[in-house]
Amino acid sequence: MRALLLALAAIIVGLAGAGCGGDDDAADGRAAPTATQATSTTPAVRDAPRRGAGDPGIEVVATGLEVPWDVAFLPDGRALVTERAGRIRLVSQSGSLQDEPAAEVAVSAEGEGGLLGIAVDPEFGEGADFVYLYLTRTGGMQVRRMRLRGDRLTDDGLVLGGIVAGSIHDSGRLRFGPDRRLYIATGDAGEGQRAQDRTSLNGKILRLTPEQYRGRADEPEIFALGVRNPQGLAWQPDTDRLYATDHGASGFDGPSGDDEVNLIRRRGNYGWPEVRGRDHGRFIAPVQVYAETIAPSGATFVSLPDSSWTGSLLVAALKGEQLRQLRFREDGSLASDRSLLRGRFGRLRAAVEAPDGTIWVTTSNRDGRGSPDDDDDRILRIVPPR
Repeated sequence: MRALLLALAAIIVGLAGAGCGGDDDAADGRAAPTATQATSTTPAVRDAPRRGAGDPGIEVVATGLEVPWDVAFLPDGRALVTERAGRIRLVSQSGSLQDEPAAEVAVSAEGEGGLLGIAVDPEFGEGADFVYLYLTRTGGMQVRRMRLRGDRLTDDGLVLGGIVAGSIHDSGRLRFGPDRRLYIATGDAGEGQRAQDRTSLNGKILRLTPEQYRGRADEPEIFALGVRNPQGLAWQPDTDRLYATDHGASGFDGPSGDDEVNLIRRRGNYGWPEVRGRDHGRFIAPVQVYAETIAPSGATFVSLPDSSWTGSLLVAALKGEQLRQLRFREDGSLASDRSLLRGRFGRLRAAVEAPDGTIWVTTSNRDGRGSPDDDDDRILRIVPPR
């Protein structure tokens, strides 16, 4: 059935045309620096694709991948894609997947671990040709730095260790903020109390300065705490707002449900495992709660002009097998939330805006919890509709 839908999607594309400190930081309780205060990491819109009204255009960039976890774009338009088994794949400017991996990285791919998040240095091409990875090793989770030369990546050393790895809740998203600092989402590794333990790096959103991520970060800033398994980080364009997705309880630590989207504030405490759902008491409450589990993962804002999706947050859902499209009011609260692509491509993991304004989404049907088709896993390229 999904193969038929993909064929129909290809026809849609043809009709459409194509194709998660220092003294200069924000004060306590305030959000991360606004994109107007520093160079934004939101990709510039270049050669915006033609698109039609109504449904989005969808095409398949690549098939046959093994749990593609994250996507990061280089300044020249090429894309780097992580596979959880420990491979980094390179996609050309024209959308062709390179046969040989750009790198094979030693990982411990047990449970939910392996090679997870990836981010490109904001000064890439200006003397800092670095790429950063979040991965699982036998001794725990690590952030490592790699150097790109041509189409090959080589290891450039450990940036951050000391994060406990577990068979579940390894989280793993890396994103550079508009302040050019590196934000790292970490999970509780299956032990909820780590999220409230300020001596632990687990269950947190961490932040590194350029000096730290280009060297060694022995004392990362705990930017926020009290999260369970956050897998999406996205800054709303032209505001100071960082939103993050988080997985709610899954049965072993309480009745399943209560996935969250949170507006992240510096030194904010989001309550896990003390509270869940909408009633957070002294903790910061989520802006959206999904009573039934959807397992929200990667997230990105849409900045492509003249689209019906412009300004909305897209959230990829694993168990929910859909994209959620969220819109926010001027005060940051939720205005609307609707489902897109429900059940069409299976489990969705990453959602990343490309330099041309399209949205790249990866499927995660070969992660042991999906029902893969012969072509899984895939990278999808979505053209937002007018």
